[in-house]
Amino acid sequence: MKRLVYFVLIFTLIQCKTSEVEKFDATGTYKLGNYNPESAEEIREYFGEIQVKQIDSNKIAMTFMINKGAPGYNSGSFIDTLIVENKVAIYRTPQFDESCKITFAFDREGVRVNEETEDFNSGCGFGHAVVAKGYFRKISSDTPVLRNPMTGEEL
Repeated sequence: MKRLVYFVLIFTLIQCKTSEVEKFDATGTYKLGNYNPESAEEIREYFGEIQVKQIDSNKIAMTFMINKGAPGYNSGSFIDTLIVENKVAIYRTPQFDESCKITFAFDREGVRVNEETEDFNSGCGFGHAVVAKGYFRKISSDTPVLRNPMTGEEL
């Protein structure tokens, strides 16, 4: 009986050591909406883009841009390095808005973005009434050439 217990314990330990842990890599490009910069049509809904480059197992470099669409095309953007825990990254802007918190929850198909702030008219240092919210679907898993969302300049 003791041998059987030892065998089961050793087998269980070997299984634990050899089981592969799922590795998460957020690298890629994510889009919100159907924005086409070459189209002359007005866009009357939110659109945006996120570029992510995985730096290590829990850190990403990110560019983020969101735009409210016509008629004002008010927008918000940032470039930052964020910590990722359990496929979730959080961005804060204490210099602009102490209450700002933007959560990025990644999955295989994209990233769900949700902004929390005390004042959605000027929250997180974005343009008037721009709210970072929505599901950005992953359009590429390739490592993007990170660019400034406002100027297009390579970082």
